[in-house]
Amino acid sequence: MAEPRKATKQTNARRRARERAAQFRELQDTLEQLAVDYFVTVDSVDETNAETEREIAKLRERAEKNTQKARDEAARVIVRMVEAGAKPDEVAERLGVTVREVKKATREATSAAEPEATTLPIEGDERSEEPREQQGEAGSFAA
Repeated sequence: MAEPRKATKQTNARRRARERAAQFRELQDTLEQLAVDYFVTVDSVDETNAETEREIAKLRERAEKNTQKARDEAARVIVRMVEAGAKPDEVAERLGVTVREVKKATREATSAAEPEATTLPIEGDERSEEPREQQGEAGSFAA
């Protein structure tokens, strides 16, 4: 009679082992699917970051172009002031920049200009060639 009892115990043990194995497989399947979801999400984050970096690079390039246009225009204004007869130190004082920046702008404009191009006098400009001290108030800039 011991035999049927042992067989019943083994049958019950196998049933429990199968149940546990099924639970374990179910858990493993769930964990595997969650891992897949995780990797898909992380890849999405990486793609989003890469796209954002591309857009930022485009924005920086556009900003640099716009900034360079503005710098070039500012340099042209400085050159026009010097061509109008203002001395570099007067232009620098008036604009709140260094004399070095004024000279750089005029130097770059001269090197960019064609060699045969000459500056024509501005109509109505009657400034004398006298030193600044002799010009009096007309030659100084009041802030």
